[in-house]
Amino acid sequence: MSKNTLLTMSLSLSALLVACSSPSGITTQSRDFKSPTQWSNVHLNAKETEQLDNSIVAVDDWLRNFEDIKLIRLTEKSLSKNFQLKASAIDVAIAEQRLNISESTDWPALDLAFSGQRRKSIVSGNELYTTDYDLSLNLSYELDLWGKLSDQQQQDQLDYLAANLRYEDDKNNLVASVASAWFNLQEAQQLALLFEERARNLEHNLELIQASYRLGLNQALDIYLSQNDVSRELARVEEQRQKVLENKRSLEILLGDFPSSAITAPSELPRINSKIATGLPSDLLTRRKDIQALWYELLALDAGLAVAHKQRFPRIALSASTGTSAPDLSDLLDADALAWSLLGNVTTPLFDAGRLSSLEETARLQVVKQEQNYLLAVHNAFAEVENAISNRAALLSRYHYFVDARENALEAESLSFNQYMKGIVSYSAVLESQRRAFDAQTNVIQLTNQLLQNRIQLHIALGGSFEEVAEQSNTAAINQSDTDA
Repeated sequence: MSKNTLLTMSLSLSALLVACSSPSGITTQSRDFKSPTQWSNVHLNAKETEQLDNSIVAVDDWLRNFEDIKLIRLTEKSLSKNFQLKASAIDVAIAEQRLNISESTDWPALDLAFSGQRRKSIVSGNELYTTDYDLSLNLSYELDLWGKLSDQQQQDQLDYLAANLRYEDDKNNLVASVASAWFNLQEAQQLALLFEERARNLEHNLELIQASYRLGLNQALDIYLSQNDVSRELARVEEQRQKVLENKRSLEILLGDFPSSAITAPSELPRINSKIATGLPSDLLTRRKDIQALWYELLALDAGLAVAHKQRFPRIALSASTGTSAPDLSDLLDADALAWSLLGNVTTPLFDAGRLSSLEETARLQVVKQEQNYLLAVHNAFAEVENAISNRAALLSRYHYFVDARENALEAESLSFNQYMKGIVSYSAVLESQRRAFDAQTNVIQLTNQLLQNRIQLHIALGGSFEEVAEQSNTAAINQSDTDA
């Protein structure tokens, strides 16, 4: 072979290898994303006991900050019985099986084939019966010259990692949902108790007003207005009791229980004053499981683009077979009768009306789309933290204002009724003071819950985990699905 021929072959092979190099649809905008150096709203909180701290790493095991043992037990129960989490665990198992399928291409496929046949033929007017048995062992293997099979494996590996991260994120969200439902139930119960107490007070006031009316000290209009207040408050009590039942059923569904509204909870919300460690913004993308999952899904689609690109190049496969054919079963295993064959084949697409190039372009566009989804999720993640921080500052200010308003309104309510009974003020003043007292008490309860919900949201937005609470493996939900049924 001449030197010119060798040079031509070498250049041709080099050009082919360059053409078969894996393309990528991911831009530097995603790979080199720059996080801010600090949270913009971290110093908004004025109360010393509620300040946020970004000078230390965000703390995991956040659930224990609520100091509620029953809540921790409920989250442990939900992690083993929640239906949606079990479905998420099955997604991980499915991704693992897909990975096993793609990894099987590292090995040759070996098949054993057996067939038997009996034929009838007519020879010179005579019936002739023949029997044939065939036994063969076939081996096939595709050479991964261009890295197409390894790219497919990489795609399935990344999908498997993403599924695991999705499962971990689902666990975090489930714990947050249980905690949120737990405090919503306590708020509903505390409001129900407030409405019941208020109804009793109004009934007592009505009795006093009726007694004064019989003595000629009050007008009939005052009785009608007071009766209206009592009826309205009793209706509000019934409505709130229904909300309590609905909150109980919502929590029971999260726990994987039948929604019988049998669960019990404290009737007073806790007040948590401990600081929340926000850590640094640069830590967020590595702490958020959902962001990590989106990144791996983006990388998986990018590996799929490489697979689609390499579908356009030659496929090289080897196959070998050995076997025998005999009229009797006993002769099939005769080593002297064995025949074998070895075959190598190369197939390459020549014309497909643009099908393969369209498949590659489709794969590229999927990468571009997923990258935009990833960038949107990243920006939303930072916005969630910033919104939770600024919202906490607003909630704290409102809470302290309404605590002061509640104390003043309760004093004003008591004073106005006493003055009304003495004939100093009209009943309309009593109604206004009662409305203000009721609004202030309701707002304090609701804001207490909103602060708890904000704490949960902030921990989740920061990528907080609860590792000491839940030590189940990724397949715990699957393993317990039968025993919990």
